Amino acid sequence: MKAVALGSLILLGFAGPAAANFTGPVAPAAWTVTNTGTLSGGSPILGSAVFSTTQLTLAGSDSLSPSGDAPSCSGGVFQTLGPCQLSVTTNLPGSYSFSWSYLTSDASGPGGDLFGVIVDSNRIVLSDPGGPISQSGSRSFEAGSSFGWFMNCTDCIGGSATSTISQFTFATAVPEPETYALMFAGALGLAARLRRRRVDA
Repeated sequence: MKAVALGSLILLGFAGPAAANFTGPVAPAAWTVTNTGTLSGGSPILGSAVFSTTQLTLAGSDSLSPSGDAPSCSGGVFQTLGPCQLSVTTNLPGSYSFSWSYLTSDASGPGGDLFGVIVDSNRIVLSDPGGPISQSGSRSFEAGSSFGWFMNCTDCIGGSATSTISQFTFATAVPEPETYALMFAGALGLAARLRRRRVDA
């Protein structure tokens, strides 16, 4: 009976922490906020990230075109993931679930500002470039090494977009069944060894 109890405690400890909203292991301090790329236009406004315990709001970068409709992001191309990006990431593997809402003020529509996730360093666009200026959804992802969100302003002119993350939950990765079996077998072996020592003493 003691061996079973010991095995159960080990398994529960291995499952790791879970969190609802931006608390515990995924509190705001666990995330890194980064702006990448170079804005070359006038009056540049870099992207920003604002946390509360219940939501995260991302505002993308924007700038005035240096000439006509020329991109203000160096190397940026309209509707194409480019170098000018706000990202919010963490190096915690596990299961991530959330709801999101998106709104763009870009005169060219949502194609100018792309919102999505970064799963194990891979960018996945969630907003629809050809869709309405206001969009929303709910998604879940499994991350093996890192997770985050991004706002990519592509050409970075014409107005920025904002995305809000809510109903966020996180749980650390659950081991494979084989791992549980090995851990339980180890716990049984440890319990048997302790019992033998007690009998010998």
